[in-house]
Amino acid sequence: MAISKNLLVGKLSGHLAKQIVFKQYGDKTVVSSYPNMSRRKLSPKQLRVNTIMEEANYEAKRIMADEALRHEAQVRLNVTSNKLYTSLIREYFKTMQANKETTPKKK
Repeated sequence: MAISKNLLVGKLSGHLAKQIVFKQYGDKTVVSSYPNMSRRKLSPKQLRVNTIMEEANYEAKRIMADEALRHEAQVRLNVTSNKLYTSLIREYFKTMQANKETTPKKK
């Protein structure tokens, strides 16, 4: 990991060709290698949240594509149009959490 105060990479942030990562820590730019995530193991809870997020994205995109559903959701959630997508995601997570609490736990 290298720390640079060079003007060329001064405010650079992100990755380059999935080989080099530029990070900002205060006034310093840190350069490191791209992380290898191939051997990571997700817990069952993480896998469940990933599945819920995938379903939430699908549902939010479906609602956003239909003008009538989009308008109805915007009125129901009382948000502006630029915050509707994230509000739909939040609503989906809350309904899934409520469903999880009402279902009996397996022994």
